[in-house]
Amino acid sequence: MTIQKIEHVGIMVNDIEASISFYTKVLGLKHLRTMPHSNGIITLAFLAYPHSNETVIELIQGYNTALPAEGKVHHLAFTVSDIEAEFERIKQLPEVKLKDEELTVLPDGSRYFFFYGPDGEFLELFEPGTIVPYPLQFEPQFKERVWGGRALEQFGLTPPEGAIGEGWMISDHPNGITKIMNGPLAGTGLDVLREQFGAQWFGKNGLTGKSERFPLLIKLLDCNDDLSVQVHPTDDYEKLPKGELGKTEMWYILSAKPDAKIIYGLKDQVTKQQIAAALVGDGVMELMQEVSVKAGDAFYIPAGTVHALCSGVVVAEIQQNSDTTYRLYDYNRPGLDGKPRELHIDESLEVIAYEGAGAAYVDTSKMIAGEWLTIAQSPYFKVDKGVIEASAKLTTSADSFEIIVVAEGTGSIAWGDGLTQSQQVKAGECFLLPATLGDYTLSGDLTVLRSVVPGA
Repeated sequence: MTIQKIEHVGIMVNDIEASISFYTKVLGLKHLRTMPHSNGIITLAFLAYPHSNETVIELIQGYNTALPAEGKVHHLAFTVSDIEAEFERIKQLPEVKLKDEELTVLPDGSRYFFFYGPDGEFLELFEPGTIVPYPLQFEPQFKERVWGGRALEQFGLTPPEGAIGEGWMISDHPNGITKIMNGPLAGTGLDVLREQFGAQWFGKNGLTGKSERFPLLIKLLDCNDDLSVQVHPTDDYEKLPKGELGKTEMWYILSAKPDAKIIYGLKDQVTKQQIAAALVGDGVMELMQEVSVKAGDAFYIPAGTVHALCSGVVVAEIQQNSDTTYRLYDYNRPGLDGKPRELHIDESLEVIAYEGAGAAYVDTSKMIAGEWLTIAQSPYFKVDKGVIEASAKLTTSADSFEIIVVAEGTGSIAWGDGLTQSQQVKAGECFLLPATLGDYTLSGDLTVLRSVVPGA
């Protein structure tokens, strides 16, 4: 007999999100993950005690919508170490009636079967599966912006109606947490993934620093109009909102119209006093440095750098996990609500790096197949661009997870023992590769951005 302990109590629910909220807020349990059942109908959520990753409650949505008013405990589950042996043992017991005639396998590899107790109660023997690291793809969080458009649809994305300026592709920020959309962890938020697997999957550099959240935020931006002239603070700015970080970022230009440009820093020797005076009138843009851009250009934008994307560009952005922006100037235009957008002039003037913060530009247009080039490096991220014509064999490091942004082309990523598992990839898709993934290959006709968190 291989029964080890009570595995969990299964509870049928009508609204799994509401039930997760109840059990976490009222009873202090921790949400481990949510995933679809292998039958494609039921949704399961697993909860644990706060300081453990062992499931104690399983919430079940979709099994029965006609719940009694008092709710319904569906089953009591016991952990076993050899589900096949237990299945054969139970089948031989004359006093036991099986509910299941075969083992059920969940997407995470867990296996179970049900049988009846002496009063007809449901009992389950459950052998937990092991989640093997794999490339994680997330369902984007889309943001409507006054400067947005519909260009993200070119990547096969399905943003809601409206002027969509941002697709948050990989995010652990409270303003837009993304959920995994592929593999056995489908439906799991990046915040839950961090709680359950972060120490192993994010690498030794992946959860260090001021924030306890995933350290990077990956976006695609559609600039159908000019963005506000803005600046971001550093981590040590004393007026940062509670729980927020500063924001150092980089841009990679995915596409650009012929006359596209950006605002990239101040002109030489511009002072705080000059900007303050210019904001009183209409001369502030004369103090800004304009730069023409084309597809393949990369810009490093450390905190303190005045900047603005302008109309006609689609951009991949890799940044610190922060949503703090100080608008210096916004062309006197109304926002989506018809009212003037808020400016942050005092904060902007305080955090601008008037002598420069180390902004750097890289022209990648002359890269050839097989070449890798570092296009941005900071204490928060290191970004390399790679051009792949046939295949590139790579490996993750225990130091950091990797982010892969497919900038151009189509192909596939392969991983696992003997590289036997694979997934098709295409432009606009973004993947989080766990630090424990190991060897993988990128194949096809691809241009990719590969980001890691460097050591201190």
